[in-house]
Amino acid sequence: MVHRRRLRTALLGLSAALWASPGLAQTSTSITTSTATTALATTDFTLILQRQDSNSWVDLATTDALTYLNQARCQCNTKVRILVQMADASRYKLASLTTTGTNAKLYVGSNCAGLNSLNAPYCADSAVLGELDGLSTLSANGSWAPETTVGQLFAGAQMTCTDTLTTSVVLWINTTGSISPDLTGSSAPYLGIKLDGTPPPAPSGVVVEGGNEALVMSWLTEATDNPDLAGYLVFCMRGDGLKVFKPGYYGSQYVTSQILCSTGTPVTSSAISSAAGSTTAVEVGAPSFFQNLNPDYLCSGLLSPSQTGLRLEILQNGIPYTVGVAAVDNSGNASPIQSGFVQVPVPTIDFYQAYRDAGGQSPGGYCTLGGWDAQIGAVSLLASAGLFALIILRRRRRTRRALSRGLPFLLLALTNSPAQAQAITHGSDEMSVDEPHAYQTPKEWAIELRFGPYAPDVDSEFAGSTGATPYKTVFGGKRHLMSQLELDWQFFQAFGSLAAGVAIGYYNQSAKAFTANATGGCVLDSKDACVRSGDTTTLRLIPVAALLVYRWDVAAYRWSIPLVPYAKLGLNYTFWQVNDGNGNVPYFRGGHGSGGTLGWQTAVGMSLMLDFLDPTAARTLDMETSVNHSYVFFEWNRVDATGLGLSNKLHVGDSRWVIGLMFEF
Repeated sequence: MVHRRRLRTALLGLSAALWASPGLAQTSTSITTSTATTALATTDFTLILQRQDSNSWVDLATTDALTYLNQARCQCNTKVRILVQMADASRYKLASLTTTGTNAKLYVGSNCAGLNSLNAPYCADSAVLGELDGLSTLSANGSWAPETTVGQLFAGAQMTCTDTLTTSVVLWINTTGSISPDLTGSSAPYLGIKLDGTPPPAPSGVVVEGGNEALVMSWLTEATDNPDLAGYLVFCMRGDGLKVFKPGYYGSQYVTSQILCSTGTPVTSSAISSAAGSTTAVEVGAPSFFQNLNPDYLCSGLLSPSQTGLRLEILQNGIPYTVGVAAVDNSGNASPIQSGFVQVPVPTIDFYQAYRDAGGQSPGGYCTLGGWDAQIGAVSLLASAGLFALIILRRRRRTRRALSRGLPFLLLALTNSPAQAQAITHGSDEMSVDEPHAYQTPKEWAIELRFGPYAPDVDSEFAGSTGATPYKTVFGGKRHLMSQLELDWQFFQAFGSLAAGVAIGYYNQSAKAFTANATGGCVLDSKDACVRSGDTTTLRLIPVAALLVYRWDVAAYRWSIPLVPYAKLGLNYTFWQVNDGNGNVPYFRGGHGSGGTLGWQTAVGMSLMLDFLDPTAARTLDMETSVNHSYVFFEWNRVDATGLGLSNKLHVGDSRWVIGLMFEF
């Protein structure tokens, strides 16, 4: 009892002492904190680059700081400042360390990376951006922000405004009053900056061609040799210095000293007004608006570094325009434009106009079943569709019947004899490689990937009449790739396989459109050939087909002969579309360059079953993916896409060889 009384008395006395002397308790805590951390560290300081925005200062994010210090801001001595910032805990630490004669300095220059006490001055060949006598202000406010200019940063790093260098702003801080800084070498707080005053090289290989109310430009990209390239800008003017677009329409993705601070000597060379030839632009000295990179004459936004051309649209035919291209880097430096190119937009003749001028009768459109001449085609198409629907309906009925009759028995067998079912499955999995067809999953579908040359027989419409060849004249006589995908449903498998299939393809061919003269015909060169313009005209085909397919695969299954001959017959419908240089469907003489053509097609071919190359792998593939067999095939097909008796249809068929791959599953 006595011990408990003594302990209670001691605790009450201690509580009273603490309650009576709170200041003493706080002082004790402060002393403990300050003595625990007495040395400065790199993490006590944060250096931030700031720019002036009206009457305030704004932090530049890390990425922005790397692109802000460019040539124009150097030439214009744009104000910036370096903010040295400390956290509250670091401020208390600095206050406990500050003695008489302490100071801080900010240096800029690459030689500050090895900051130490032996250098004299402390950063050789580097410039002092700011100096702070006494550290009480820094410890009290937690920040110090000496002002400077972009030009002083360049000069301090021993650079001119046209040089490029990655350097540092380093903090030298002394809390002891001696000549030795607290933090030396890599421990010194620093801010990495990029001083970029070198514009990228101007693009080379500039070509300018006339298009319909447009100029088609191309150039060689510098992206592979210049990773700092941000993109390209196109400048243009009409006639004697007239602006083409509203000033400010494309904004500004670069900065020059003339834009930023109206310094420098503006170029005052005369504007260009000479007209160019019909195919080749005239290269001239760049007008003053281009050499000064006047943003009022911008005719594009910032184009990507990988872009190598531009179709400059909404221009006027027959009027000369001068264009130039500048390169811009990530710091906003733009290459000066030394050369301009004068060219004239011209009316052009796309493929649909060439076809109609040659006497082509197709007005376009997708209504293919109207008129007396369409009855045969309509009846054929409807009959085929009805047959296909009947086959599918019968197949679905047979499937439902098989499920309704066989599923209960299958479930009963699996319920009563699971071990037996497992034994059968195991046995089929271990079959000999000498019995490649002893195990296979049910075969019902086939898919084909088909490739081959194609040239739509548009010119056959004129055979025996005018003898015109608009397709060959515009696109040439060569065939180009047609890609197709076909899906077959093998609904009957007895003496071979009978399938109903659908197919879809894609074909695209482009060429330069012709330059039109005042009367609507094409401009002729010295060899009486039509002169090409800068515009591109395109013919696109998307054929779809419904097919009946027979494959004689008896020999492959019975006697392991890997050759499977086959034949196909069906109807097709080909969607076609012509585009002009603007990418639009052209309208001409009451028609438009888009429509569809009905037709029929047939094919014969030979497939090579690939199972014989590795029977074990083929059987494993079947067991794991249900792909029964894979084939390569070679086929001749005839596509008659002339309208099935319909008049005024664009002929888009062809006879050709194709190769491809097929998978049965």
